[in-house]
Parts: sequence; C-alpha cells; structure tokens
Amino acid sequence: MKLSLTKKQKAPVVPITPRRMGFSFDGIKHDDYWFDNDPVLTHLLNILSLTFPDGERFFVDSVRALRDQVQDKERQKDISGFIGQEAMHSLEHQAFNDLIADGKYDDIVGKALAVTNKLLAGARKHMSKRQQLAATAGLEHFTAILADAILRRPDLINKMDPAVRDLWVWHAIEETEHKAVAYDLYKDVNGNYLERQRLFLSSTAYLIGFSSYFTWQMLKRDNVHKKPLTLAKGLWKGFGYRGVISSIVPAWFSYLKPGFHPWDDDNSALIEEWRSSLPKPKGKNAA
Repeated sequence: MKLSLTKKQKAPVVPITPRRMGFSFDGIKHDDYWFDNDPVLTHLLNILSLTFPDGERFFVDSVRALRDQVQDKERQKDISGFIGQEAMHSLEHQAFNDLIADGKYDDIVGKALAVTNKLLAGARKHMSKRQQLAATAGLEHFTAILADAILRRPDLINKMDPAVRDLWVWHAIEETEHKAVAYDLYKDVNGNYLERQRLFLSSTAYLIGFSSYFTWQMLKRDNVHKKPLTLAKGLWKGFGYRGVISSIVPAWFSYLKPGFHPWDDDNSALIEEWRSSLPKPKGKNAA
C-alpha cells in the first residue's frame, strides 16, 4: 500500500545522514547534576538515556524487518539513514550511560537495564513484527516531541552542562530528521488506527512507569526525597508551567488524531539552526 500524504502532511526534504560524533564528556563527573544543577531533571534524563541503546536497537530491528514493503528508492535511502542514525545514537549514549553508572548508581543502572532488556525481549517474543513497528512509531513520536521541546527552547539547552549539551542537541536534531520514517513504514505495512493507538498508549504507560520508578530510586540514593523543597522545585521545572515534560503534552495528544502525520508540525528549520552549534562529526556510518 503506497502511503498517501495530504498537502498539509507533505514532508519537507530532510536528508537523513548518520554521523559518528565521538563525544568525550570532558569535565563532567558521574554525580554532577548536569541539567540546571537539578537532581530531578538530571536523573529523569539519565534514566531515559539508559533506555536508548537497547531501545534504539529494537527500533532498528523493527524497521529493518519490514523495509522490504517499500519499493521507492528515496524511501529506502531514508530507512537506511534511520538505521544508521539510531546505531550512532546507541553508541554515543552507551558512552554517556557508562559515565552515569560509574560508582554511586551502579546497582540502580544495572536493574534499569535488566528491566529494559526484559521488556524488549517480551515485545520481541509476544508481538508480531507489525506490532513491534507500531510500537516503534509511537515511541519515535515521543522522542521527536521531546527533541522538538529541546530545540525550540534555547533556555533549556543553556541550562545543560556544556560537557553533555552537544550530545542532547545532536540527538534531538537527528530525531527530528527521521521522525517520520517508522510511522510512514507502518502506514505502508498496515496503518491500522486502533492498533497504532493501543500500542502507543501501552508503550507510553510502560515508559512513564519505568522512568518514574528508576528516577525515584536515583533521587532516594541522593537523599533528595528528604529535601522536599529541592524535590518540589525539580518537579515544577519538569511538570509545571512550561516544564520540560508538561510542555510536550499537547504534541503527545496529536498522535491520537486519525489523520496524524509527524510532519504536520514542520520544524525542519530547527535542524540547520542548531547544527552549526555542533562540532564536526568524526565519521559517517550508513546502514
């Protein structure tokens, strides 16, 4: 089935190019609060980062398994770019995650990774390839709207420690570049609205439960649960007015629309706006 986009949904021409950056994270220690010197937001983003290497391998596998449904050469080129970018994200975030795990939080990180592996293994075992792709499309929407929230808010980017800022900006740029690849492939394969929503809602529920639990474990390790003012300030920054997470809620709901497409929100101008701020890549890796 050939995907048909309305004029409103027509995607901009955005090259999807894998880039190996080789971030070093010089000057940061594993116990620094690198986001606005705030333990709540730092640990929340740390926990999300822990899911990226295994999660993005799952995304790659789900897309690769059904890419033969697409005959168009440009679409195949975009799929290869998606696979290459996600592979690079796994490598870069693995290096960052090793920094997180060093010392104080080893056991928490180990448990979080074990739960991630168990959930993904269960998905591979009990879900069809099409359902895995539907879950990937939904989770890609979540990463894309988080990326958009970061790139639209220089005030948020400026609150990141310079040692890790480039990692998150680079990742946000590339999530924006390939934000429609898994969704378009799912529309080609099936496009069932109810299945798409069911797996989006269940994947979101798992992600919320996982990130909430393990962020809380990190905060307890730091005794932040005994500092109500610090905890309240962090929660407000994340979930209050114009919070990092609360600001993406309207975009999250957009996925529930029957006629949704990721490029309904054409934020491609943010890509070049931020790319010039990054160091030059150390290499490319195509799928």
